[in-house]
Amino acid sequence: METIETERLRIRRLRDEDLDGLYEVCGDPELMRYVGDGRPLTREQTRRWIEKSQGNYERHGFGCAAVVLKDGGRFAGYCGLVYGHGGADVEIIYALKREFRGAGLAGEAARAVIEYGFAECGLSRIVATIDPANAASVRVADKLGMTHREDRLDEHGLPEAVYAVDRTDYGEVRAGGAGA
Repeated sequence: METIETERLRIRRLRDEDLDGLYEVCGDPELMRYVGDGRPLTREQTRRWIEKSQGNYERHGFGCAAVVLKDGGRFAGYCGLVYGHGGADVEIIYALKREFRGAGLAGEAARAVIEYGFAECGLSRIVATIDPANAASVRVADKLGMTHREDRLDEHGLPEAVYAVDRTDYGEVRAGGAGA
Protein backbone atom coordinates (compact mmCIF):
# COMPACT_ATOMS: atom_id res chain seq x y z
CA MET A 1 0.00 0.00 0.00
CA GLU A 2 1.54 3.24 -1.08
CA THR A 3 -1.26 5.83 -1.41
CA ILE A 4 -4.98 5.45 -1.99
CA GLU A 5 -6.84 8.56 -3.13
CA THR A 6 -10.52 9.32 -2.75
CA GLU A 7 -12.46 12.45 -3.58
CA ARG A 8 -11.36 14.23 -0.39
CA LEU A 9 -8.63 12.05 1.12
CA ARG A 10 -5.20 10.53 0.74
CA ILE A 11 -4.73 7.30 2.63
CA ARG A 12 -1.04 6.54 2.91
CA ARG A 13 1.47 4.61 4.94
CA LEU A 14 2.14 5.96 8.40
CA ARG A 15 5.44 7.80 8.74
CA ASP A 16 7.50 8.60 11.82
CA GLU A 17 6.50 12.26 11.50
CA ASP A 18 2.81 11.27 11.92
CA LEU A 19 3.37 10.67 15.63
CA ASP A 20 1.76 13.93 16.79
CA GLY A 21 -1.30 13.53 14.56
CA LEU A 22 -1.82 9.87 15.39
CA TYR A 23 -1.36 10.56 19.09
CA GLU A 24 -4.15 13.18 18.90
CA VAL A 25 -6.44 10.31 17.88
CA CYS A 26 -5.01 7.47 20.00
CA GLY A 27 -4.55 9.64 23.08
CA ASP A 28 -8.17 10.88 22.99
CA PRO A 29 -10.01 9.18 25.91
CA GLU A 30 -13.45 9.79 24.34
CA LEU A 31 -12.52 8.08 21.08
CA MET A 32 -10.43 5.29 22.59
CA ARG A 33 -13.21 4.17 24.92
CA TYR A 34 -14.40 2.14 21.90
CA VAL A 35 -10.98 0.74 20.95
CA GLY A 36 -9.05 -2.15 22.51
CA ASP A 37 -9.28 -2.11 26.28
CA GLY A 38 -11.01 1.29 26.25
CA ARG A 39 -7.96 3.26 27.42
CA PRO A 40 -6.08 5.87 25.40
CA LEU A 41 -2.59 5.02 24.21
CA THR A 42 0.48 6.73 25.56
CA ARG A 43 2.74 8.61 23.20
CA GLU A 44 5.24 5.72 23.35
CA GLN A 45 2.54 3.14 22.56
CA THR A 46 1.48 5.29 19.60
CA ARG A 47 5.08 5.43 18.35
CA ARG A 48 5.32 1.63 18.60
CA TRP A 49 2.04 1.32 16.66
CA ILE A 50 3.59 3.33 13.82
CA GLU A 51 6.61 1.01 13.82
CA LYS A 52 4.39 -2.10 13.81
CA SER A 53 2.33 -0.67 10.94
CA GLN A 54 5.48 0.03 8.94
CA GLY A 55 6.49 -3.61 9.34
CA ASN A 56 3.02 -4.80 8.36
CA TYR A 57 3.23 -2.98 5.01
CA GLU A 58 6.26 -5.08 4.14
CA ARG A 59 4.92 -8.36 5.53
CA HIS A 60 1.30 -8.18 4.37
CA GLY A 61 0.98 -5.35 1.85
CA PHE A 62 -1.35 -3.52 4.24
CA GLY A 63 -1.55 -2.07 7.73
CA CYS A 64 -2.87 0.92 9.62
CA ALA A 65 -2.58 4.02 7.43
CA ALA A 66 -2.76 7.78 7.82
CA VAL A 67 -5.89 9.54 6.58
CA VAL A 68 -4.91 12.98 5.30
CA LEU A 69 -7.14 15.65 3.80
CA LYS A 70 -6.31 16.47 0.19
CA ASP A 71 -7.31 20.07 0.90
CA GLY A 72 -4.52 21.37 3.12
CA GLY A 73 -2.83 18.06 3.91
CA ARG A 74 -4.03 17.90 7.52
CA PHE A 75 -3.79 14.58 9.38
CA ALA A 76 -7.42 13.55 9.99
CA GLY A 77 -7.08 10.08 11.49
CA TYR A 78 -6.31 6.51 10.59
CA CYS A 79 -7.83 3.72 8.56
CA GLY A 80 -6.40 0.42 7.47
CA LEU A 81 -6.42 -3.33 7.38
CA VAL A 82 -4.87 -5.35 10.19
CA TYR A 83 -4.92 -8.92 11.37
CA GLY A 84 -7.30 -9.05 14.32
CA HIS A 85 -6.54 -10.71 17.60
CA GLY A 86 -6.22 -14.41 16.91
CA GLY A 87 -4.69 -13.71 13.51
CA ALA A 88 -7.23 -15.37 11.20
CA ASP A 89 -9.40 -12.46 10.06
CA VAL A 90 -8.30 -9.27 8.38
CA GLU A 91 -10.06 -6.36 10.05
CA ILE A 92 -10.85 -2.85 8.86
CA ILE A 93 -10.03 -0.21 11.48
CA TYR A 94 -10.78 3.51 11.36
CA ALA A 95 -10.90 6.53 13.62
CA LEU A 96 -10.89 10.27 13.01
CA LYS A 97 -10.05 13.29 15.11
CA ARG A 98 -13.14 14.88 16.66
CA GLU A 99 -13.11 17.83 14.27
CA PHE A 100 -13.48 15.54 11.24
CA ARG A 101 -16.31 13.35 12.48
CA GLY A 102 -19.78 13.45 10.99
CA ALA A 103 -18.73 14.45 7.47
CA GLY A 104 -18.67 10.97 5.93
CA LEU A 105 -14.87 10.79 5.89
CA ALA A 106 -14.65 7.52 7.87
CA GLY A 107 -16.90 5.77 5.38
CA GLU A 108 -15.05 7.29 2.43
CA ALA A 109 -11.70 6.09 3.78
CA ALA A 110 -12.98 2.65 4.82
CA ARG A 111 -14.66 2.05 1.45
CA ALA A 112 -11.40 2.80 -0.37
CA VAL A 113 -9.38 0.56 1.96
CA ILE A 114 -11.85 -2.33 1.61
CA GLU A 115 -11.69 -2.01 -2.17
CA TYR A 116 -7.89 -2.06 -1.95
CA GLY A 117 -8.01 -5.17 0.25
CA PHE A 118 -10.19 -7.06 -2.20
CA ALA A 119 -8.65 -5.84 -5.47
CA GLU A 120 -4.95 -5.51 -4.59
CA CYS A 121 -4.43 -7.89 -1.67
CA GLY A 122 -6.74 -10.68 -2.87
CA LEU A 123 -8.63 -10.84 0.42
CA SER A 124 -11.85 -12.82 0.37
CA ARG A 125 -13.40 -11.41 3.58
CA ILE A 126 -12.94 -8.32 5.74
CA VAL A 127 -14.39 -7.96 9.22
CA ALA A 128 -15.01 -5.08 11.60
CA THR A 129 -15.21 -5.60 15.35
CA ILE A 130 -17.21 -2.81 16.92
CA ASP A 131 -18.19 -1.91 20.45
CA PRO A 132 -22.00 -2.17 20.26
CA ALA A 133 -22.27 1.21 22.02
CA ASN A 134 -20.37 2.88 19.14
CA ALA A 135 -23.42 3.79 17.04
CA ALA A 136 -21.40 5.91 14.58
CA SER A 137 -19.09 3.01 13.74
CA VAL A 138 -22.03 0.64 13.35
CA ARG A 139 -23.57 3.10 10.84
CA VAL A 140 -20.31 3.17 8.88
CA ALA A 141 -20.21 -0.65 8.73
CA ASP A 142 -23.83 -0.76 7.57
CA LYS A 143 -23.18 1.81 4.84
CA LEU A 144 -20.20 -0.22 3.66
CA GLY A 145 -22.46 -3.21 3.09
CA MET A 146 -21.08 -5.13 6.04
CA THR A 147 -23.52 -7.41 7.83
CA HIS A 148 -23.73 -8.24 11.50
CA ARG A 149 -22.45 -11.78 12.00
CA GLU A 150 -22.20 -12.29 15.77
CA ASP A 151 -21.89 -10.77 19.20
CA ARG A 152 -19.09 -11.93 21.48
CA LEU A 153 -16.58 -10.81 24.08
CA ASP A 154 -13.20 -9.51 22.91
CA GLU A 155 -9.79 -10.39 24.33
CA HIS A 156 -10.38 -7.89 27.17
CA GLY A 157 -13.74 -9.41 28.09
CA LEU A 158 -15.61 -6.46 26.57
CA PRO A 159 -18.63 -6.85 24.27
CA GLU A 160 -18.06 -6.56 20.53
CA ALA A 161 -20.25 -6.95 17.49
CA VAL A 162 -18.64 -8.61 14.49
CA TYR A 163 -19.53 -7.29 11.04
CA ALA A 164 -18.17 -8.72 7.81
CA VAL A 165 -18.28 -8.42 4.05
CA ASP A 166 -17.13 -10.99 1.53
CA ARG A 167 -15.51 -9.98 -1.75
CA THR A 168 -18.34 -11.52 -3.79
CA ASP A 169 -21.01 -9.72 -1.77
CA TYR A 170 -19.12 -6.43 -1.82
CA GLY A 171 -19.14 -6.33 -5.61
CA GLU A 172 -22.93 -6.73 -5.55
CA VAL A 173 -23.28 -4.00 -2.91
CA ARG A 174 -21.16 -1.56 -4.94
CA ALA A 175 -22.96 -2.36 -8.20
CA GLY A 176 -26.34 -1.86 -6.55
CA GLY A 177 -25.34 1.45 -5.00
CA ALA A 178 -25.92 0.38 -1.41
CA GLY A 179 -23.65 1.90 1.15
CA ALA A 180 -23.40 5.22 -0.64
